[in-house]
Amino acid sequence: MFLDVAQAFDKVWHAGLLHNIEQLLPTQHSQLLKSNLSDRYFRVKQGEEYSDLKPTKAGVPQGSVLGPVLYLIFTSDIPQPTGTTVATFADDTAILAVGADVEAATQKLQPAADSINNWTQQWFHKLNTDKSKHVNFTNQRYRCLPVTMNGKIIPTSQTAKYLGMTLDAKLRWKLHVKTKREELEIKYRQMYWLLGRRSTLSLQNKLVLYTQILKPVWTYGIQLWGCAAQSTISVIQRFQNKVLRDIVNMVYQEHRLPQRSQHGNGHGRHTTICPETRSEASPTR
Repeated sequence: MFLDVAQAFDKVWHAGLLHNIEQLLPTQHSQLLKSNLSDRYFRVKQGEEYSDLKPTKAGVPQGSVLGPVLYLIFTSDIPQPTGTTVATFADDTAILAVGADVEAATQKLQPAADSINNWTQQWFHKLNTDKSKHVNFTNQRYRCLPVTMNGKIIPTSQTAKYLGMTLDAKLRWKLHVKTKREELEIKYRQMYWLLGRRSTLSLQNKLVLYTQILKPVWTYGIQLWGCAAQSTISVIQRFQNKVLRDIVNMVYQEHRLPQRSQHGNGHGRHTTICPETRSEASPTR
């Protein structure tokens, strides 16, 4: 089950955060962070007018290195119910339960959901149940059993996005690869003037751009999706082939090769790739 925390960084309760800091960190570190969080105020600007200053009692700075660290400290005592695994990375939270079948896994999942829901209420955190997802990872046919939080049923889904990975219920990775291929196409169109056939960059510089910008898109998480079917992996392979042909400025050429037939020898077609000469003629695609 993948949980959506509403306004995660904005709802960090300062009193609870300072309590965990004092419990987990040495005194000098806790005093430094306490000073960082204390005596903070905010105001609202509308047009040319400002509101009165109000004390900030919740929230940690976003877009900084310190923000996620403080959030992890705040959620460090989140319950870890028996028989389940609570996986957290910043505000991305998932509850994993394994069983012989869907019914056995769900029986472990519901008490864990209740325990975490009680924790969020005590620590003034709010879960967005409508945006949370319940996914059953199995290849078997099953009867879906509901999981509830705050009296609401968590919506079931066949897919979920977690830490940049698009997970499907059968873990075939087709949707993940499709999503990455679309992302690669967008990035490549934006970079074509640098990597394409008409680019004046050297081959070495083109390869640096490819390995630093495009390659990390599809290699991320390859330890997981790399076990997908060859037909799925070939979607990425075809994109890579196309880009590398453009980078080295190669074109297709067809040659006639001898080919046996029922009535004697004939000629067949054979396609090869060779570098295109960059001279007076304009490059073609």
